[in-house]
Amino acid sequence: MNKPMKKTASLLLGAAIALSATGAAAYAEETPAPMPSKLWFQIGNYNIGIDDAVETLDTTPFIQNGVTFVPFAVIAEKSGARINYNGKQTIYMKKSNNKDTYTFTIGSDKYVFNGEEKKLAAKLMVKSGRVVVPLRDVGTLLGWKVVSYDNQKKIVQMTM
Repeated sequence: MNKPMKKTASLLLGAAIALSATGAAAYAEETPAPMPSKLWFQIGNYNIGIDDAVETLDTTPFIQNGVTFVPFAVIAEKSGARINYNGKQTIYMKKSNNKDTYTFTIGSDKYVFNGEEKKLAAKLMVKSGRVVVPLRDVGTLLGWKVVSYDNQKKIVQMTM
């Protein structure tokens, strides 16, 4: 093989390797993490239980006027949903089935589900720089069911 052909072959081989690596990386990003089957939150605690693991939240769940609030991004992420925040007051959520869409507004207890207005138990708000949502309402929208609440330990357990 002459020198120009070797150079061309090397370039083509390098391009093929780069493209295959890019394709693998893109596929890895699109493949969702396995969905957990149970979650637990403890009021005032930075830990969240996800199946048999524990992760740390950046803001604690809390109760206000009888409603439990949790960080929106966490409950959505653990449910396989995607959320987009417009940087102002509106948050868009799409469930993993890619059919159901939700629009929430910070400071409002109303949301829009596939074009129809619905109501939550309480208004979305910001705490410690994070949007927090009523756990039971938003959890139910995402397919979770509250299975227990330990009033003494302030632990909410949910299953999918």
